Amino acid sequence: MKFLTRTLSLITVASLVLFFANCGGDGGGGSAKEKTQLKKLSKTWEIVSADLDGDDRTADFTNFTLTISGEYNSDNPEGPYDYDVTGSRPDPSPWPGASDGNGGTWTFANISGNEGNLLRDDSVPMHYKIGSNGQLTLNVECAACNYEGARTTEVNGTWTFVFDPQ
Repeated sequence: MKFLTRTLSLITVASLVLFFANCGGDGGGGSAKEKTQLKKLSKTWEIVSADLDGDDRTADFTNFTLTISGEYNSDNPEGPYDYDVTGSRPDPSPWPGASDGNGGTWTFANISGNEGNLLRDDSVPMHYKIGSNGQLTLNVECAACNYEGARTTEVNGTWTFVFDPQ
């Protein structure tokens, strides 16, 4: 009888260990981070300021908004996810123009190694930070923002956008 009791106890303990070993974790190599960040980013953002390499360009972005959206996909947590821009923007612009549609897609880039990096579908890298005041600061690295009619000397460089959530 002692042998049967010990065997049942051992089987119970082994079963519990296996059960708890399979619980928890995100199983997606950091996908919980992408899901959390997507939730923070997914909203419509209204421009507060814009500058190109320290030169104030806010006046060029009248009524400009950036809408970030997308449904989290645990099979592909990096994305792509969607963005849309509305309002006026300069010509040339660091954002695709009406002939390109008013938006596109983006993915998280190296989120587990260096949080805050995004990559637009036109290969333009961006870095974001959401401040304690809720503002989104988005740095857009335009090395080749050569949209139709663009004069690269007037658009290429580091754009810094600050947005308030709507």
